[in-house]
Amino acid sequence: MTDPVQSFKKFREMINKEVYSEPDTDMHTRLISTIVPDLIKRPDGPKPGQKIVDIGCGSGLVFDKLVENGFDKKDLIGLTMAGVDRATVERKGYECHPYDMSFTEFENETFDYGIVRHCLEHSAWPYMTLMEFNRIMKTGGRMYIEMPAPDGDRKLEHFQNHYSVMGQNMWGSLMIRAGFEYSSNTYDLKISTKDGSAQYKEPYHWYVITKIVDRSEYKPATGKYMEELVKEMAEFNKKNSPK
Repeated sequence: MTDPVQSFKKFREMINKEVYSEPDTDMHTRLISTIVPDLIKRPDGPKPGQKIVDIGCGSGLVFDKLVENGFDKKDLIGLTMAGVDRATVERKGYECHPYDMSFTEFENETFDYGIVRHCLEHSAWPYMTLMEFNRIMKTGGRMYIEMPAPDGDRKLEHFQNHYSVMGQNMWGSLMIRAGFEYSSNTYDLKISTKDGSAQYKEPYHWYVITKIVDRSEYKPATGKYMEELVKEMAEFNKKNSPK
């Protein structure tokens, strides 16, 4: 007979060994240099003084750009399971933790804002991960999420450590079940080979999600409860919309 606890433990051990440190690329460095200043300008973007977590922070390039724009290092907390990246982030003077994004050790309702760039597709259990995001975010807190869209030319679904390359409808449904309202759009990017001989279509989806409902009670998201969630989100927006 299979022991579900042992199977779960073995599965986590297996996927943890599939984690890798992704080197900074010119494309992502350029994207961060454009996206972060634009995000700060948005009404639903991060603001100085907020407690901000970067989940899957890599070498800390997003933090560097936030600091350039007036954010204080003490308010910025990183999360990465890649030891090389964590060491780099800590050398820069940022706080950083080696947590699995689905099982962090942060206190409930710790953060005002979260940034999750090219990390959520690495979750083997995306619904659980979003529930964990709900736990650590304050009610009304927001997260900017960016990840590859499915069916790009490079078939990122098959890349190592990519488990959840899904479309906006499925991600949006999971976000609602996890207590978040969301808006979403697409970056239609093309990636060139090093020699410039070919280009690949590689769209990225982005989301800004807002925690509307606390899901710490883990109430099953039945059809009826989904209707209740949508009503609560509408009521939250009514109360918090600009006068």
